[in-house]
Amino acid sequence: MALSTPFSPSARPSGSVRRESASAKLANVDWTLALLSVLIVPIGITAIYSATRNASGETFLMRQGIFFMAGLIAMTFVAAFDYRAFRDFLGVVYITTGAALVLVLIIGKEVKGTKGWFEFGFVSVQPAEFAKLALVVVLAAMFTGRTGSVDATRVTGGLVVFSALSILVYLEGETGSILVYAFITLGIFMVAGVPVRIIVLLIASAAVLVSVILNSEVLADYQQQRLTSFVDDASPFAYNQVQSTTAVASGGITGQGLFEGPQTQFGFVPEQRTDFIFTVIAEEFGFVGAAVVLGLEALILLRIFRVAQLARDGFGALICVGVFSMILIQIFQNVGMTMRLMPITGIPLPFISYGGSSLLTSLIGLGLVQSVAIHRHRGSPV
Repeated sequence: MALSTPFSPSARPSGSVRRESASAKLANVDWTLALLSVLIVPIGITAIYSATRNASGETFLMRQGIFFMAGLIAMTFVAAFDYRAFRDFLGVVYITTGAALVLVLIIGKEVKGTKGWFEFGFVSVQPAEFAKLALVVVLAAMFTGRTGSVDATRVTGGLVVFSALSILVYLEGETGSILVYAFITLGIFMVAGVPVRIIVLLIASAAVLVSVILNSEVLADYQQQRLTSFVDDASPFAYNQVQSTTAVASGGITGQGLFEGPQTQFGFVPEQRTDFIFTVIAEEFGFVGAAVVLGLEALILLRIFRVAQLARDGFGALICVGVFSMILIQIFQNVGMTMRLMPITGIPLPFISYGGSSLLTSLIGLGLVQSVAIHRHRGSPV
């Protein structure tokens, strides 16, 4: 039995007629989604500055601001580009992504046990972030145009694509991205019509595999300690989450005030500008501020869902599903990690956490969704 969805890829017709005019494309832009992306990032930049203003905060502010502007340009460019043309470059996209992940293992910069960055002056680029989008586009193309139940061959092909990227990222020492890749793959599988029994089998197999890995020597000690710190007070990483939960709790309803949170201003929360940025918002703006940020994130997800429903073909619908899955799991994992409900994985909070690669990936992902919205009516062949 295949999963039934409101935007089943098999229900989308293919074909082409006239090319849309520029005015028609502008009319199709999801302006609500565009506005949300412009509103949410400055909140993150403010939180980053608050967390770093006693330690070169202006530098972090400038860098994130530059990546924000670059991200808006990239998002606009991708939105204007007809997403259907990506099907002609799938091999290039996937091979280039794989080559970047291999190259970073050879010449990349290592940071806290993870060798995953290319460094160009003051700019660092993390290929594992951009691989999320490559996975979305490749899987969306692989499962487009299938009618009825998806056979085992295609499922196996999708798992091979996922596994190859995951193995390379694992060799870098980056485990958090693998969770995001897995959720992207699962989301696309479910909507593409992979039978429920296979979905259940894959989830069960993944649970067993994770259990085996955590009880073996596959992971380094520090990786195991990070993944179990939320249930193990003896873990050296438990300190991070104790401090983060203290910061969240101290915010109360309305918060301590901007630049007034003691946990933030005295630097008690480690990695606060990246992994634990949500603690700044919760401590200094309280429950109200946290609700606003999560509300904006939720609205972004709702708009992506809406574009998926309106997509004119399965490829566009599955691209939206992949981006939706990518953003959703990162929100869930990051906020859960901050509140000691989930393990420490180093997954950023989309649009909020410091990091150029993460911000670019999120904004380009929205650009892909906008492209689906803009080109949702029939156009010329691509």
